[in-house]
Order: sequence, then structure tokens, then C-alpha cells
Amino acid sequence: MSSLHPLPVHENIASPVIVWMLLIAVFALSLSSAFAATKKLQSKDINPIVLKAKALNAQGKYKDAFTLLKSAPKDQTSYAAMISNLANINMDDAEEAADEAVNAFPTSAKLHYLRGVIMGNQAQSSIFSALSYAEKSLTSFIKATELEPTSIKYRKALMSFYLAAPSIAGGNEDLGFRQLQAIQKADALEGASSQIAFYQMTDEPEKATEALQKAIIEFPHEINFVFRLATLYSQQEDYKNALPLFQQAAEMPMPEFTIDPVTGETQSSYIRNASAKLNALYQVGRTAVVTKENTELGLAAMGQLQAFVETSKLDADDRPNMEWAKARIVELYIQSGDKKAASDLLMSIQVADNKDLKKQVKKLKKQF
Repeated sequence: MSSLHPLPVHENIASPVIVWMLLIAVFALSLSSAFAATKKLQSKDINPIVLKAKALNAQGKYKDAFTLLKSAPKDQTSYAAMISNLANINMDDAEEAADEAVNAFPTSAKLHYLRGVIMGNQAQSSIFSALSYAEKSLTSFIKATELEPTSIKYRKALMSFYLAAPSIAGGNEDLGFRQLQAIQKADALEGASSQIAFYQMTDEPEKATEALQKAIIEFPHEINFVFRLATLYSQQEDYKNALPLFQQAAEMPMPEFTIDPVTGETQSSYIRNASAKLNALYQVGRTAVVTKENTELGLAAMGQLQAFVETSKLDADDRPNMEWAKARIVELYIQSGDKKAASDLLMSIQVADNKDLKKQVKKLKKQF
């Protein structure tokens, strides 16, 4: 599950708090990427209606995509697309679609997994039915793992649930550890990544740091591990140790873009490491703003970020938010004394519905 490698860093890095809301954040990212994954499948294997709906969804035209999906034959792929799409419109409708999907295809691990995601979101937003929804979420993740016991993705989801949910809602550290052991047995790299996440979610930062340092040595080409260690230091506001690691991650070679010949999807290693590299560049710039030091270094990193974003093959959900990047560049221009460049760039920022960015832009405008 996505919590086990760094989430796209759109702005600051939140302090690690192991609560139910952490799991919900994981669920939200899962939904945003579930529909996006359809694009990566080979076109010959996907109904063209689903592909068109995916394109509309990417443009934020969720209702148009929904209208289109209603005309698609009800197979596993269209159900998965429908569930993910409805999650952007009405979570109750997404819940209904998820229930219908697993009833229609009871042996589909992916549909049970998506149902788990939906029920987890419902648990967060419901006061009186939270425990019922949590039970449904857990049951769905368990079922997905039973149907595809070799799927590391589903075991990650189950581990995350056990560690993030309170005991009354099904949380259980021992059961989470069992999933970690299964992941470690199946794949060394995923096992190392999951162990780090385990320590972070059980609030053991020292063990997480040690595990990351070990992973960096054992997997020297993994940008992701270097970035995660930098992130850990940044969360502790230890920028002296964080900045060199962000720089190290940012300077590592961009991974080669490859397609999995079996699934037709973009290799997860590319997504994981390309995302880490781009977010590291962003964090070099942000750290220069926060510390009010290394301004030129920050500007150079942001310039590289813009160039890499233009050529990367990452979905928007896996890249830094470039409007936030502009806001940070504005601050760096101000730090360097170039208010003209800062003012010009500030006027070009599109805040959309991002409340935090809107607040930041308003704050910056007061400086002119």
C-alpha cells in the first residue's frame, strides 16, 4: 500500500502521528491511484469506454466519466473504475458499487481490496457506524489477501490497517507483524520497506532510522530509501541532517522507465524512485525557505524540478504540486532580493481549491 513508500510531498512533511487518520490518508491516496492505474494497462486489454472515462477523470470531469462508465459492460475492470470514480463524487454511491462489485465477482482480489479502501473512508466520516465500516474494511483486506496470498500490495494494506486502526476497530500489532514477516519472506526490498513503515507506524523512530540506514547500504540504487531518511530527519526539524540527504536523493540518476511485460503497468520501481527524486528536489527548495539558508541551492533545485516534471512519465498524484513549487520559488526570489521576479511568478500561481496554497499566496501578496 502506498503508505509503505513516500507519499507525494506536495508541501510540508507532517509529523508522524500513529492514529486512525493515518490509515485514512493512505486510503485517499489509494483511491486517487486506483483509477490512474487503468491507464497503464495495455489498451488491447481494456474496454475503450473505460479508457475514455479514465481520461475524463484525469481532467477532473468525474460526472462525465461516471456517465460514460454506466454504459460500459460490467466486468472487473469497469467495476474498479466505477468505484474509484464514484469516490470522487459520492462515497455512499462508491460503497454501493463496491458491494455490488464483490457480489458479482466474489473471487476478485482487486475488488475486495477497493471495497476495503472505500469502507475505510466511510469509517473515518461516520460517527455512529465507524466500527461497522472498519470491520467491513478489515474483512475486505483479509479476503483480498486470501484470494491472492502472493500479492504484496494487499498484504501491505492489511498490515497498515492492523497498525493504524485502534484495537476496538480491529487494530492488532501482532497481526500486523505477521503480515510484515510474510512480506519479508516474499521480497527482500519490499520487506525492508515494510519494516521501516512498521517502525514508523508503531512510533519507533530510532528503529526506523536504523532500518533506513541499513536499507540504503543494501539497496544503493533505491532513491526512495535516501529520501525517506531525509524525510524522517525533516519531520524532526533536523535540517542539518535532512538537507544533505535530500541533495543525495535529488542527484541520483533518474530510474529507467519500464513497463511490466506481464501486467502492462508501469514498473513500481520507476514510480517509487522517480517520485522520490522529484520530491527530493522540491524539499531542497523548501528547506532553503524554512531555514532561510542556501537560497541559490534551493532555486537551482526548483529549476531542475521543473525540467524533470516536464519529461517524467509520472502521474500527477506521484509528482510534487508544481503550484506549491512556484510559491516556494517566490519565497526564494524574495530571499535573494529579486522582488520583480517574485511578483511576476506569484501572479501566475493557480490555487484552484487548495485552501492551504490559497492562504500561502495571500500571505505572499502582502509582501508587495
